[in-house]
Amino acid sequence: MKRSSRWRLALIALFAGPEAAAITAAVQQAFDARRRAEDRLRSFVADASHELRTPLATMHGWIDLYVQGGLRDPDELDHAMERMQAEVGRMRLLVDELALLAHLDGARPLDCWPVDVAALAGEVVDDARVVSADRAITLEGVAEAVVDGDGTRIQQVLRNLVGNAVQHTPPGTPVTVTVTAEDGEVVIAVRDEGDGIAPEHLPHVFERFYRADPSRSRDGGGSSGLGLAIVEAIVTAHGGQAGVTSVPGQGTTVRVTFPATARPARPDRPAGPARPAPRDPAR
Repeated sequence: MKRSSRWRLALIALFAGPEAAAITAAVQQAFDARRRAEDRLRSFVADASHELRTPLATMHGWIDLYVQGGLRDPDELDHAMERMQAEVGRMRLLVDELALLAHLDGARPLDCWPVDVAALAGEVVDDARVVSADRAITLEGVAEAVVDGDGTRIQQVLRNLVGNAVQHTPPGTPVTVTVTAEDGEVVIAVRDEGDGIAPEHLPHVFERFYRADPSRSRDGGGSSGLGLAIVEAIVTAHGGQAGVTSVPGQGTTVRVTFPATARPARPDRPAGPARPAPRDPAR
């Protein structure tokens, strides 16, 4: 809002009655909210452009090298194609994640139905154990926890949380997924025993493109910086909350909550295989 408009609103509030002053304050808040939204949009577009520029620059470099005749050896050409394929994959993942965030920001309705979060967690943990066989990934808590939600999106929350814990901790670091039902809520907690997060980074971990360690985003196969932002957006769209606690040197726990429902999961829309109880890999 222009400065002159702010002064005009301030003068109206000063000389008008209580009702007009309340209206003026509401208008002021609306203008401020709009300005914050515009600032956030500009920042988001700038960050997205920066993230897309990196793989594009890498691909351009390999193509330019080929055009200049620097990839005459078939093995070198194969390597260049592999690197460009990897960069295309990074761009595709980033675009898909940006599209999901835009969908959630638009407050479009989710495909909600009764879903068993405990079963979804079991599927995610089973997959993670196969991919990361070097570490103990344990599922604990209740055998069933039903919520009204979008099963695909909730499973994405679980995959992002477990994947984040695996990616940002040393090999062999244990990860524990706990599903509980308490006080009308279903709570998912993913805890790792890694190095933890420094206190100055904790308030920002759910921000889009924020990385406590920027080097993880580069050629080491790091994340896009959107994983936890997507987690928070999906959880918020379900009426839940997301939070994180961490102690340097002792590990990090991310907790998300969903409003619980007393209805059973629909048999025609199964939420994962039936499980008598969570399994412990040590048994």
